[in-house]
Amino acid sequence: MMRLIVGGKWSSSWTMRGWLACRLSGLPFEAETLFLSRPDSKAALAKISPTGLIPLLIDGDFQVTDTLAIAEYLWERAPGSAIWPQAMRARTAARMSAAEMHAHFAELRAALPMNLVKRWPIANGVPSNVKLLARPGVAPQVARVQESWRQTRAAWGAGGPYLFGAAFNFADAMWAPMASRFRTYSVAIAPDAQAYCDAVLAHPLVAEWVAGAEAQAREIGWDACAAFP
Repeated sequence: MMRLIVGGKWSSSWTMRGWLACRLSGLPFEAETLFLSRPDSKAALAKISPTGLIPLLIDGDFQVTDTLAIAEYLWERAPGSAIWPQAMRARTAARMSAAEMHAHFAELRAALPMNLVKRWPIANGVPSNVKLLARPGVAPQVARVQESWRQTRAAWGAGGPYLFGAAFNFADAMWAPMASRFRTYSVAIAPDAQAYCDAVLAHPLVAEWVAGAEAQAREIGWDACAAFP
């Protein structure tokens, strides 16, 4: 059976995406958690990951690094699965959307790290997200995220709440951590973007991951997890 090495569920956005890819594939796998903040984490990761990064998919003696590569490998193994749309052009458009998320938004992601158990504003009613959202490059990227969703849904989203209509696919999975960031940091977004965020975060697979993150945070210590990073 395949093994997927993941990080802490409440904060590891890329392993969330890798796990969603595995679930969308329908193929059997086991997830193993390697917490990245422990003193021995770097050495432990170096032993198993050629890049020193996670997620890492291990299929027998074959290792797949990088979340997009994991999704493509799983698609090759299960081409009829829910990872991508079945129609060629829709599938290409889904890959374009996923690739934009993969390659861009560095300033936004750095300013608003994913944390599934944190909520802002958090102190004395002060809107703590104001300074974060004012960092260079963040506001234009928040706007571009919404426009990207809007463009994709206009072209492909008829018939359902997701980017490609009624079926949640890996493009939506790639954007799920971004939707969670907007919720965590109380980011004001347009009604259509908010509706898409709500749909993604309510999807059963995303909700399952979030529930696992909350359970993990309770085991470790909720306050410590909510304070990270």
